[in-house]
Amino acid sequence: MSPILPGERPKLSSRARLQKDKVTGKPILLYPEGILILNPTAHAIVTHCTGAETFEDIVAKLAAQYGASPEDLRADVTTCLDRFRSLNLLEMLA
Repeated sequence: MSPILPGERPKLSSRARLQKDKVTGKPILLYPEGILILNPTAHAIVTHCTGAETFEDIVAKLAAQYGASPEDLRADVTTCLDRFRSLNLLEMLA
């Protein structure tokens, strides 16, 4: 898998839908082959994956939201996005 470039804009694939579980109220990501139950961090990341914000914008916004440095969050955000990419749930727009 190619590395995520700072100016790329993550966007959820058209085959994935972010919604809340009807029973638990927890955020989930639905796709044809299954379902991912998102923890609060993954949910915070995926809500920014609209194709409008660059990878660096997302890292900066999450750093501000959680009171952390972008350097501390960059690897975790990358790992999360790579997981979505490995399931073909995320597109990277130039």
